[in-house]
Amino acid sequence: MNTQAQRWFPNSMPAPLVDAHTHPWWQACTEHRLTAQHCKQCHHAHIPPAPICSECNSSELELVTLNGRGILYSYTAVHQAVSPEQTLPFIIAVVELDVGGTACRNSVRLMTNIVDAEPAALRIGDQVRVIWETISEYVSIPRFMLVKQGE
Repeated sequence: MNTQAQRWFPNSMPAPLVDAHTHPWWQACTEHRLTAQHCKQCHHAHIPPAPICSECNSSELELVTLNGRGILYSYTAVHQAVSPEQTLPFIIAVVELDVGGTACRNSVRLMTNIVDAEPAALRIGDQVRVIWETISEYVSIPRFMLVKQGE
């Protein structure tokens, strides 16, 4: 997975909220590993991590590492800045993550941003890959970019 140090969002953007259930997921992000929570009982996968499986209520959960690829499920271009120094437009997206090679029985979707792409160039179903925005030594955020032909 790409460990690029480029910043797309300004320092004034709020840091993600972390709790006891999501801390391991955010720790994996800091290590530039994209993960999903996997239920050992029914093999349902989900993001964000939770104390119990949303399908079978089991507490036998683990994080599985994903390959960092997915498809663009939905998106919108935002033309109103959240922060004064923010570059416009920016793209909020839902990416359906590839869970191939794991024991997960369902696809997982993650709300994120598409970076380094013009909104007019995006199409639902486009292939994307994770790229990491390192905010600090403690926080890295998964963003996504379009997969280039041959990549």
